[in-house]
Amino acid sequence: MPTVTYPSDVVPGPPRIALEIPEGWEQVWTPETLVAVREAGVTDHFAPNAVVRFFQRVGTFGPDDIEREMREYAGRQRDGEVGPVKSQTIEGREWIGIDVAFVDEQAGTIAQLHWFTAQQQNDVVDVLQATASFAASRKESDYPVLDALVDSIRVNP
Repeated sequence: MPTVTYPSDVVPGPPRIALEIPEGWEQVWTPETLVAVREAGVTDHFAPNAVVRFFQRVGTFGPDDIEREMREYAGRQRDGEVGPVKSQTIEGREWIGIDVAFVDEQAGTIAQLHWFTAQQQNDVVDVLQATASFAASRKESDYPVLDALVDSIRVNP
C-alpha cells in the first residue's frame, strides 16, 4: 500500500523563515501563524508586534489581489483606511506591501504594515504575509523598529 507524507513534493508546506527581533522583544504563540513576536512587558500602551502567516491560493496572487483583500479587511474595521501598494526586494525576493489603519475600541488607532511574498508551487501559490502592528500615536518610535524587523525576514534561510 502506498504511503502519502506531509510535507511532500505535491504539498510542500510552509517554508522556513527567520527574522531578527529587537532587544526586549519575545516570541509568543498566536493561532494560525508561523511566527509571532511582540515587545515584552508593555502595559501602558498597545504593544507593537509582528506575525508571519502562510496560506495558499490556486491560480495567481499579485498586487491587485493584495489591494482588494486589504481594502476588504479595512472595510470590516472601524474607520479603516488603506495606503497605496508598494514593493521592495529583500535578498532577491519581491515583497508587495500595503499599510492599513483602523480604530480599535480598547487600543485606539492601530496602524499595520502588511507585506506579502508569493511563490508558485505546481498549481498553487504559496503566500507569506508579514503583518506588523503598532499604536498610530507611537509611529515615530515604533514604525522604524517594525520596518527593520520586517526587512530582516529571510525565507528558507
